[in-house]
Amino acid sequence: MTKRHALPARALRFLRDLWHAGGTGGLSWHVHACCTRVPWQATVAQLESVLNQFTPGSSHLLLIGASAGWMLPSSWLQRFKHIDAYDIDPLASRLFDWRHGHMLRSQGICVQHHRQDALHTLSELLNRHPQACVWFDNLLGQHRYRVRDEIQAEQDIAALKEKLQGRHWGSVHDLYSGPTHDMQWTRRIAALTRAGVDNSRIDSQHAQDLLREVGAKGVWVDHLTCQVFPQNTTTTLIPWAFKDRYCHWLQMGWVAPTPATR
Repeated sequence: MTKRHALPARALRFLRDLWHAGGTGGLSWHVHACCTRVPWQATVAQLESVLNQFTPGSSHLLLIGASAGWMLPSSWLQRFKHIDAYDIDPLASRLFDWRHGHMLRSQGICVQHHRQDALHTLSELLNRHPQACVWFDNLLGQHRYRVRDEIQAEQDIAALKEKLQGRHWGSVHDLYSGPTHDMQWTRRIAALTRAGVDNSRIDSQHAQDLLREVGAKGVWVDHLTCQVFPQNTTTTLIPWAFKDRYCHWLQMGWVAPTPATR
């Protein structure tokens, strides 16, 4: 009886992952991302500009939450010789290769895909690859939806910087998201982008200023990511027109350890 029901249960889990990958991706995400690439270009351009200012510190990258790399610039990926890409989404590896594979192979860059919950096994991965840089690609803001416990999610996210101490690492993630009155603000994404923001100074008043800039209305979501980075890390805040009349504020930053902390 157990064996008879094991296959349908596995098939059901696979179909759930195929559709939304635990709330972090899946077919629904990829269709939306593919159809909205043009409206996202202004945000992607800002991401590329900031990413290319970061100095990785290693030729090996652990890319966590790789998905299809919809918002990752190829110019930054080319700075590495070896990329280990992790995602729980069963579609991620094929779509990532479709978008970036030919270019990376032409540059002699090796990409290995892993269908794995890298947040859950992060300590093991860090021990296995002690010299690698780490990049969380638009993943940490979704952790609250996977865990479904806000206190636990916030604790998990706040603990990351301790695990990553002494390592070159960075992240782009949702800070806040919610509905807006209109899309007029999308014409000013470059002007609205805020560089050089000390992460420890993002408080409730700062959040209200960000929401006002994009004409926020209704209830907005706090993605519990204010404590991702160590105190006094310089970050960049970028608005993202996720869909019609709906905005995400992204936070982006890079941590480069001093010699004393290695």
